[in-house]
Amino acid sequence: MIKLIFTVGRETVSIEIEKKIVMYKDRKFPAGIKFLPKDDKFEKLVILSRNRIPKEIITLIRNANSGKNLIEYQNAKDDEELVIIVKRDAALKGCVFQKRINT
Repeated sequence: MIKLIFTVGRETVSIEIEKKIVMYKDRKFPAGIKFLPKDDKFEKLVILSRNRIPKEIITLIRNANSGKNLIEYQNAKDDEELVIIVKRDAALKGCVFQKRINT
């Protein structure tokens, strides 16, 4: 498993990649939200979270699951390619990369 740590505003969040499944986790959602493939309950979680999920992350997840971005994520050969894509997309949304942890 590869864990990427980012800061969004003053929050620290992690994106975990394992076997081409990408999960978003933070202190408010320790169980995580499936990023790719997109969790069926994602929209409901966003509504019920009452702004506890940073808007940058919501935008990142929605963009990753639509159009050209979705094709790019699906065509990634392995987790290492996903790391590059996730880091790039997160940086474009205003997330600051802190470190990578391999477990």
